[in-house]
Amino acid sequence: MNRLSRNIAVGLMALVMFGASISAWGASNSGKSASKRSAVIEHIGDGEIDWTNGMVLAVGEAVLQPASQEPNRALALLKAKTYARMIAIAHLLSAVQGTHIDYEATGKDLMDVNVMVREKIEGYVRQLETISVDRVTEEGDVIIRVTVGSRLYGKSAPGTALLREEAREMTESNRAPAKVTVDTSKSAVPETDIIPAEQHGPFTSLIVDVRGLDVARAMSPKIRKADGSEVWGTLPVTIDYAIETGILSYVDSLKSAKINQRCGANPLIIRAIGRAGGEAMCDVVVSEEDAARIQSENSKTKFADQCKVIFIVDPNR
Repeated sequence: MNRLSRNIAVGLMALVMFGASISAWGASNSGKSASKRSAVIEHIGDGEIDWTNGMVLAVGEAVLQPASQEPNRALALLKAKTYARMIAIAHLLSAVQGTHIDYEATGKDLMDVNVMVREKIEGYVRQLETISVDRVTEEGDVIIRVTVGSRLYGKSAPGTALLREEAREMTESNRAPAKVTVDTSKSAVPETDIIPAEQHGPFTSLIVDVRGLDVARAMSPKIRKADGSEVWGTLPVTIDYAIETGILSYVDSLKSAKINQRCGANPLIIRAIGRAGGEAMCDVVVSEEDAARIQSENSKTKFADQCKVIFIVDPNR
Protein backbone atom coordinates (compact mmCIF):
# COMPACT_ATOMS: atom_id res chain seq x y z
CA MET A 1 0.00 0.00 0.00
CA ASN A 2 1.50 3.38 -0.96
CA ARG A 3 1.54 6.38 1.37
CA LEU A 4 -1.50 8.02 -0.19
CA SER A 5 -3.61 4.89 0.04
CA ARG A 6 -2.50 4.33 3.61
CA ASN A 7 -3.52 7.84 4.67
CA ILE A 8 -6.90 7.51 2.95
CA ALA A 9 -7.46 4.19 4.69
CA VAL A 10 -6.55 5.72 8.04
CA GLY A 11 -8.92 8.62 7.49
CA LEU A 12 -11.83 6.38 6.54
CA MET A 13 -11.17 4.12 9.51
CA ALA A 14 -11.17 7.15 11.82
CA LEU A 15 -14.50 8.31 10.44
CA VAL A 16 -16.12 4.93 11.03
CA MET A 17 -14.53 4.06 14.35
CA PHE A 18 -14.37 7.42 16.16
CA GLY A 19 -16.60 6.34 19.02
CA ALA A 20 -14.64 3.12 19.61
CA SER A 21 -11.46 2.56 21.54
CA ILE A 22 -8.51 4.64 20.52
CA SER A 23 -6.68 1.44 19.59
CA ALA A 24 -8.92 1.19 16.54
CA TRP A 25 -7.26 4.23 15.06
CA GLY A 26 -4.50 3.35 12.63
CA ALA A 27 -3.05 6.83 12.33
CA SER A 28 0.71 7.11 11.86
CA ASN A 29 2.87 9.42 13.93
CA SER A 30 3.70 12.63 12.18
CA GLY A 31 6.80 13.06 14.32
CA LYS A 32 6.24 16.82 14.44
CA SER A 33 5.74 18.94 17.56
CA ALA A 34 2.44 20.82 17.65
CA SER A 35 3.65 23.48 20.08
CA LYS A 36 6.04 26.21 19.01
CA ARG A 37 5.98 28.12 22.30
CA SER A 38 8.58 28.14 25.02
CA ALA A 39 6.72 26.12 27.62
CA VAL A 40 6.72 22.90 29.63
CA ILE A 41 5.71 20.34 27.02
CA GLU A 42 5.03 16.65 27.64
CA HIS A 43 4.81 14.36 24.63
CA ILE A 44 2.21 11.62 25.13
CA GLY A 45 1.92 9.21 22.25
CA ASP A 46 1.38 11.29 19.12
CA GLY A 47 0.02 14.33 20.97
CA GLU A 48 1.36 16.71 23.57
CA ILE A 49 0.33 18.56 26.69
CA ASP A 50 1.46 22.16 27.10
CA TRP A 51 1.39 22.33 30.89
CA THR A 52 2.44 25.98 31.07
CA ASN A 53 -0.30 27.34 28.84
CA GLY A 54 -2.91 24.69 29.66
CA MET A 55 -3.29 23.29 26.15
CA VAL A 56 -3.50 19.84 24.58
CA LEU A 57 -2.34 19.69 20.96
CA ALA A 58 -1.78 17.16 18.19
CA VAL A 59 -0.76 17.00 14.54
CA GLY A 60 -2.13 14.84 11.74
CA GLU A 61 -0.86 14.43 8.18
CA ALA A 62 -2.29 13.26 4.85
CA VAL A 63 -0.92 13.17 1.32
CA LEU A 64 -2.51 15.51 -1.20
CA GLN A 65 -3.73 13.39 -4.11
CA PRO A 66 -1.95 14.25 -7.38
CA ALA A 67 -3.95 15.69 -10.27
CA SER A 68 -3.78 12.33 -12.06
CA GLN A 69 -5.88 10.81 -9.26
CA GLU A 70 -8.07 13.81 -8.38
CA PRO A 71 -8.29 16.48 -11.11
CA ASN A 72 -10.46 18.66 -8.89
CA ARG A 73 -7.73 20.31 -6.84
CA ALA A 74 -10.11 21.96 -4.38
CA LEU A 75 -11.67 18.58 -3.66
CA ALA A 76 -8.25 16.96 -3.30
CA LEU A 77 -7.24 19.59 -0.74
CA LEU A 78 -10.50 19.19 1.17
CA LYS A 79 -10.01 15.42 1.35
CA ALA A 80 -6.45 15.78 2.59
CA LYS A 81 -7.43 18.34 5.22
CA THR A 82 -10.30 16.13 6.39
CA TYR A 83 -8.12 13.03 6.71
CA ALA A 84 -5.31 14.95 8.41
CA ARG A 85 -7.73 16.52 10.90
CA MET A 86 -9.24 13.15 11.82
CA ILE A 87 -5.78 11.72 12.40
CA ALA A 88 -4.86 14.72 14.56
CA ILE A 89 -8.05 14.29 16.61
CA ALA A 90 -7.16 10.64 17.17
CA HIS A 91 -3.70 11.65 18.37
CA LEU A 92 -5.14 14.28 20.70
CA LEU A 93 -7.67 11.89 22.23
CA SER A 94 -4.84 9.42 22.82
CA ALA A 95 -2.85 12.13 24.61
CA VAL A 96 -5.81 12.94 26.86
CA GLN A 97 -6.15 9.26 27.71
CA GLY A 98 -2.47 8.99 28.54
CA THR A 99 -2.33 12.08 30.75
CA HIS A 100 -1.80 11.44 34.45
CA ILE A 101 -4.59 12.77 36.62
CA ASP A 102 -2.77 11.93 39.86
CA TYR A 103 -0.27 9.38 41.09
CA GLU A 104 -2.78 6.54 40.62
CA ALA A 105 -4.88 7.25 37.52
CA THR A 106 -4.66 8.36 33.91
CA GLY A 107 -7.36 9.88 31.74
CA LYS A 108 -8.00 6.45 30.24
CA ASP A 109 -8.63 4.95 33.68
CA LEU A 110 -11.39 7.47 34.40
CA MET A 111 -12.85 7.23 30.88
CA ASP A 112 -12.98 3.43 31.11
CA VAL A 113 -14.80 3.53 34.44
CA ASN A 114 -17.40 6.13 33.45
CA VAL A 115 -18.88 5.89 29.96
CA MET A 116 -20.51 9.32 30.35
CA VAL A 117 -17.12 10.93 30.93
CA ARG A 118 -15.69 9.14 27.91
CA GLU A 119 -18.58 10.22 25.68
CA LYS A 120 -18.34 13.80 26.94
CA ILE A 121 -14.62 14.01 26.17
CA GLU A 122 -15.02 12.37 22.78
CA GLY A 123 -17.72 14.95 22.05
CA TYR A 124 -15.37 17.75 23.05
CA VAL A 125 -12.59 16.60 20.75
CA ARG A 126 -14.94 16.34 17.77
CA GLN A 127 -15.36 20.12 18.09
CA LEU A 128 -11.64 20.86 18.34
CA GLU A 129 -10.24 24.07 16.96
CA THR A 130 -7.98 23.75 13.93
CA ILE A 131 -4.94 25.80 14.89
CA SER A 132 -3.04 25.60 11.63
CA VAL A 133 -2.93 23.94 8.22
CA ASP A 134 0.49 23.65 6.60
CA ARG A 135 1.69 22.28 3.28
CA VAL A 136 5.09 20.58 3.11
CA THR A 137 6.89 18.38 0.60
CA GLU A 138 8.47 15.09 1.62
CA GLU A 139 10.02 12.60 -0.80
CA GLY A 140 8.13 14.17 -3.68
CA ASP A 141 4.74 14.01 -1.97
CA VAL A 142 2.79 17.11 -0.95
CA ILE A 143 1.77 16.66 2.67
CA ILE A 144 -1.08 18.50 4.34
CA ARG A 145 -0.33 18.90 8.04
CA VAL A 146 -3.18 19.90 10.37
CA THR A 147 -2.66 20.95 14.00
CA VAL A 148 -5.64 20.77 16.36
CA GLY A 149 -5.83 21.91 19.94
CA SER A 150 -8.02 22.54 22.94
CA ARG A 151 -7.67 24.27 26.24
CA LEU A 152 -7.02 21.70 28.92
CA TYR A 153 -9.35 23.41 31.41
CA GLY A 154 -12.50 25.49 31.14
CA LYS A 155 -15.89 25.09 29.53
CA SER A 156 -16.10 22.04 27.24
CA ALA A 157 -12.49 21.06 28.00
CA PRO A 158 -11.23 17.52 28.62
CA GLY A 159 -9.18 18.34 31.72
CA THR A 160 -12.18 19.86 33.45
CA ALA A 161 -14.28 16.77 32.75
CA LEU A 162 -11.53 14.53 34.14
CA LEU A 163 -11.01 16.62 37.29
CA ARG A 164 -14.75 16.64 37.95
CA GLU A 165 -14.77 12.86 37.71
CA GLU A 166 -11.69 12.64 39.95
CA ALA A 167 -13.42 14.80 42.59
CA ARG A 168 -16.59 12.68 42.35
CA GLU A 169 -14.55 9.49 42.78
CA MET A 170 -12.86 10.87 45.89
CA THR A 171 -16.11 11.92 47.55
CA GLU A 172 -18.25 8.90 46.60
CA SER A 173 -15.83 5.98 46.43
CA ASN A 174 -14.89 3.87 49.42
CA ARG A 175 -11.72 2.69 47.67
CA ALA A 176 -8.61 3.20 49.78
CA PRO A 177 -5.88 5.30 48.15
CA ALA A 178 -2.98 3.38 46.67
CA LYS A 179 0.23 3.17 48.66
CA VAL A 180 2.49 6.18 48.21
CA THR A 181 6.15 5.64 47.44
CA VAL A 182 8.54 8.39 48.57
CA ASP A 183 11.87 8.95 46.83
CA THR A 184 14.36 11.40 48.32
CA SER A 185 17.43 9.82 46.72
CA LYS A 186 17.85 12.37 43.93
CA SER A 187 19.60 15.67 44.44
CA ALA A 188 17.81 18.84 43.43
CA VAL A 189 19.54 21.16 40.99
CA PRO A 190 21.58 23.67 43.03
CA GLU A 191 20.18 27.14 42.49
CA THR A 192 21.88 29.33 45.07
CA ASP A 193 20.09 32.48 43.98
CA ILE A 194 16.54 31.19 43.62
CA ILE A 195 15.42 31.22 47.25
CA PRO A 196 15.72 34.51 49.11
CA ALA A 197 17.57 34.36 52.42
CA GLU A 198 14.54 35.91 54.10
CA GLN A 199 10.92 35.73 53.00
CA HIS A 200 8.17 37.65 54.73
CA GLY A 201 4.43 37.31 54.25
CA PRO A 202 1.67 37.77 53.58
CA PHE A 203 2.27 35.58 50.53
CA THR A 204 0.32 35.63 47.29
CA SER A 205 1.28 32.19 45.99
CA LEU A 206 3.57 29.18 46.40
CA ILE A 207 6.46 28.36 44.05
CA VAL A 208 8.12 24.97 44.48
CA ASP A 209 11.41 24.27 42.69
CA VAL A 210 11.41 20.54 41.84
CA ARG A 211 14.14 20.58 39.19
CA GLY A 212 16.56 17.66 39.31
CA LEU A 213 13.99 15.36 40.93
CA ASP A 214 12.41 13.97 37.73
CA VAL A 215 8.89 14.79 38.89
CA ALA A 216 6.18 13.67 36.44
CA ARG A 217 3.45 16.06 35.32
CA ALA A 218 -0.17 15.51 36.37
CA MET A 219 -3.46 17.38 36.57
CA SER A 220 -3.83 16.84 40.31
CA PRO A 221 -0.46 16.36 42.04
CA LYS A 222 0.11 16.72 45.77
CA ILE A 223 2.72 18.19 48.08
CA ARG A 224 3.80 15.71 50.77
CA LYS A 225 6.14 15.29 53.71
CA ALA A 226 8.88 12.66 53.75
CA ASP A 227 6.54 10.25 55.58
CA GLY A 228 4.09 10.44 52.64
CA SER A 229 1.46 12.46 54.48
CA GLU A 230 -0.26 15.19 52.48
CA VAL A 231 0.47 18.89 52.87
CA TRP A 232 -1.65 20.12 49.95
CA GLY A 233 -3.43 18.84 46.88
CA THR A 234 -6.65 16.94 47.57
CA LEU A 235 -9.44 18.50 45.55
CA PRO A 236 -12.08 20.04 47.82
CA VAL A 237 -15.76 19.30 47.44
CA THR A 238 -16.28 22.79 46.01
CA ILE A 239 -13.78 22.76 43.16
CA ASP A 240 -15.28 25.02 40.51
CA TYR A 241 -12.28 27.33 40.43
CA ALA A 242 -9.78 24.47 40.46
CA ILE A 243 -11.33 22.55 37.62
CA GLU A 244 -11.85 25.60 35.45
CA THR A 245 -8.21 26.70 35.69
CA GLY A 246 -6.33 23.59 36.82
CA ILE A 247 -4.97 23.36 40.34
CA LEU A 248 -1.43 24.51 39.49
CA SER A 249 0.92 25.63 36.73
CA TYR A 250 4.17 24.03 35.54
CA VAL A 251 6.98 26.31 34.36
CA ASP A 252 10.67 25.83 33.58
CA SER A 253 12.27 28.81 35.34
CA LEU A 254 11.82 31.22 38.22
CA LYS A 255 11.42 34.02 35.69
CA SER A 256 8.48 32.21 34.09
CA ALA A 257 7.01 31.50 37.52
CA LYS A 258 7.06 35.16 38.51
CA ILE A 259 5.15 36.26 35.41
CA ASN A 260 2.62 33.46 35.70
CA GLN A 261 -0.91 34.69 36.42
CA ARG A 262 -1.03 32.60 39.62
CA CYS A 263 2.05 34.21 41.16
CA GLY A 264 1.15 37.66 42.43
CA ALA A 265 3.59 40.12 43.95
CA ASN A 266 5.01 38.08 46.84
CA PRO A 267 5.32 34.31 46.32
CA LEU A 268 6.64 31.92 48.96
CA ILE A 269 9.50 30.06 47.26
CA ILE A 270 10.77 26.70 48.50
CA ARG A 271 12.82 23.82 47.14
CA ALA A 272 11.49 20.26 47.18
CA ILE A 273 13.63 17.49 48.69
CA GLY A 274 12.12 14.57 46.79
CA ARG A 275 9.25 13.12 44.82
CA ALA A 276 6.44 10.70 45.65
CA GLY A 277 3.61 8.78 44.03
CA GLY A 278 2.98 5.40 42.53
CA GLU A 279 2.10 4.73 38.92
CA ALA A 280 3.30 8.29 38.35
CA MET A 281 5.88 9.97 40.58
CA CYS A 282 4.09 13.29 40.25
CA ASP A 283 3.86 14.41 43.89
CA VAL A 284 6.59 16.53 45.45
CA VAL A 285 8.15 16.11 48.89
CA VAL A 286 9.13 19.05 51.09
CA SER A 287 10.90 19.26 54.42
CA GLU A 288 9.00 19.26 57.70
CA GLU A 289 9.94 22.91 58.20
CA ASP A 290 8.70 23.94 54.75
CA ALA A 291 5.53 21.87 55.13
CA ALA A 292 4.71 23.67 58.39
CA ARG A 293 5.37 27.04 56.80
CA ILE A 294 3.18 26.31 53.77
CA GLN A 295 0.27 25.34 55.99
CA SER A 296 0.79 28.25 58.38
CA GLU A 297 1.06 30.89 55.65
CA ASN A 298 -1.82 29.40 53.67
CA SER A 299 -4.06 29.73 56.73
CA LYS A 300 -3.52 33.50 56.53
CA THR A 301 -4.03 34.28 52.83
CA LYS A 302 -5.42 31.00 51.38
CA PHE A 303 -3.10 31.11 48.36
CA ALA A 304 -2.88 27.30 48.14
CA ASP A 305 -6.63 26.90 48.62
CA GLN A 306 -7.07 29.25 45.66
CA CYS A 307 -4.78 27.08 43.49
CA LYS A 308 -2.05 29.71 43.37
CA VAL A 309 0.65 27.07 43.18
CA ILE A 310 3.47 26.81 40.64
CA PHE A 311 6.01 24.00 40.15
CA ILE A 312 9.34 24.75 38.46
CA VAL A 313 10.19 21.50 36.68
CA ASP A 314 12.90 19.92 34.56
CA PRO A 315 13.03 20.54 30.80
CA ASN A 316 10.44 18.90 28.56
CA ARG A 317 9.88 15.17 28.94
